Amino acid sequence: MSNELSLEGLAHEALSEMVRLLGIEAVVSSGELEDKRLKMCLDSDNAGRLIGRKGQSLESLELLLNRILKCANEENPWVPVEVDGYSTGRTGGSGPRRRGERVDSEKFECLANDSAKEVKRWQKEKRLGPFSPAERRVIHMTLKDDEEVLTESESIPGESGRKYIIIKLKGA
Repeated sequence: MSNELSLEGLAHEALSEMVRLLGIEAVVSSGELEDKRLKMCLDSDNAGRLIGRKGQSLESLELLLNRILKCANEENPWVPVEVDGYSTGRTGGSGPRRRGERVDSEKFECLANDSAKEVKRWQKEKRLGPFSPAERRVIHMTLKDDEEVLTESESIPGESGRKYIIIKLKGA
């Protein structure tokens, strides 16, 4: 079984179970983004409940799915989730944030703080992203005063601008 098939299978299983536990009937399927990466799709008569106010429920669902996928294999890429054609815009449907658009600072501050807690608890570095310079700045600034962790940016070969962030224990 190839890595993509196992990623798709795990994503399908995890997302199906999350939706079932929410008590919402939905058809879970997978698709491809323009760059051939995996995306998960949900079709439901209760799309509004899955999306939530300003897309907050969908963002949470997407984040939880991707945490499950990263726990299974740290190398798994970010898998966006779409509900009846609506996506968070994080990576997928409407594409990445465009130049000049504001970064959702609160979202990236929460991601930074949650990831730092995981690094401290499990004593293992964490790789996030890839992110734009503005998104990375929010994460770096959020954790700059944390006495236990430090952040570094890591380039992606062949791609300019977007980089990963590594969060690790100081002195490790």
